[in-house]
Amino acid sequence: MATDVSSAPPSAVPRSARTTAGPREVAERTARDVAYVLVGLPLTIASFVLMVVGLSVSVPLLVVWVGLPLLVGTLYAARGLALVQRARLAIRPEVIPPGQYRASPPERSVGGRLLDRLRDPQAWLDVLHAIVAFPLAIATWCVTLTWTAATGVGLTYWLWERWVPQSPENETLADILDIGLSDSLAYLLVGLVALATLPWVARACAGAEAGLARILLANQQAAELQERLDASARKRAAAASAEAAVRERLERDLHDGPQQRLVRLGMDLAAAERRLADDPEAARQLIAEARAHSQAALEELRSLSRGIAPPLLVDRGLRAAVEDLASRAAVPTEVEVTLDPDERLDSAVEQAAYFTIAEALTNIAKHARATRAAVGVFRHPEDATRLVVSVTDDGVGGADLAKGHGLRGLHERLGALDAELSVHSPVGGPTVVRAEVPCGS
Repeated sequence: MATDVSSAPPSAVPRSARTTAGPREVAERTARDVAYVLVGLPLTIASFVLMVVGLSVSVPLLVVWVGLPLLVGTLYAARGLALVQRARLAIRPEVIPPGQYRASPPERSVGGRLLDRLRDPQAWLDVLHAIVAFPLAIATWCVTLTWTAATGVGLTYWLWERWVPQSPENETLADILDIGLSDSLAYLLVGLVALATLPWVARACAGAEAGLARILLANQQAAELQERLDASARKRAAAASAEAAVRERLERDLHDGPQQRLVRLGMDLAAAERRLADDPEAARQLIAEARAHSQAALEELRSLSRGIAPPLLVDRGLRAAVEDLASRAAVPTEVEVTLDPDERLDSAVEQAAYFTIAEALTNIAKHARATRAAVGVFRHPEDATRLVVSVTDDGVGGADLAKGHGLRGLHERLGALDAELSVHSPVGGPTVVRAEVPCGS
């Protein structure tokens, strides 16, 4: 699709696609730059005074408790002023991303939240901008106002010079320059020069202030680092939640299944022991029931062990474990593993791939109504550091990460490894569950 260069902002238009601006565009841009600079000085003065006073009062009082809330209040004031400075950039017009501020956990105490504010890098960058921008704003304001005044006065002096008081002792601009021109022509010459250079001067002054704002108020590196830290914290929380859910489910299944059967087994053996002498036939029946309970408990333990780390995966690797899963699947399942026969990956990677396949095959057995399935394990063709696991079936489709706890829990579990899980399952099928897991070189 073609880009509408005329409607895109200047920063978004490729340099090769830009054309020379017309007089109207130059005038509009210059007016915006002048307004941006002139409006900024009062705001910068207020910011500078507030920061100097806030730091001067709060920092010495840190030796007592009252200094901490005062300092935090100063940081919040700097945050609000930084928000106004970002909004002021719309005059140019220009947009910078909002600052990335550290968020406190909900369970954090009041004192902990105050300390979090003090450890927030962007908060101190806001304070630094309020202080450093003050001398720059004075310089740019003086230069811009001087050039603007020279333009206005020089171009209109001929109109109002007749009302200017004259004195023989006064030296006019023409006398000072000694150029042999009348005062009107001398001022007109200065006005024309100022008018011709005003767009570049205003652009440079506004660009200096905007550049400082981009560096300190929209620190992209700090924003990206904070985003990575937040994402890592979310992934750790998701992984902890997923592991807790798995542990709770395992404990519940052990309590409801094998534990109850083993209790019943002990009771049957005790009863059989009491009846062995008096009623051998009843004792034999109780022993047979106990043997059935022990067999059922063993099967349930084997089933539950698949949710931890199957011995086959630990001993023989991913290929053998996947083939074993496929052999026990509810539908005929083809397996294609392109890894080297003796290649072993990190245990966390192998377990992530194994449980992805196990969960997908379980869902196929429960919901898909499929007649066949296919499992693929291979390295990404464009990035060998990522292991791709795919499970496809010809069932009725309709699978969704948001619906079931199985796929959702798997998604959270994979998130702890920076892995990606996607589900493509239109109504009517086929369903493709695909995971990409970082696996190193």
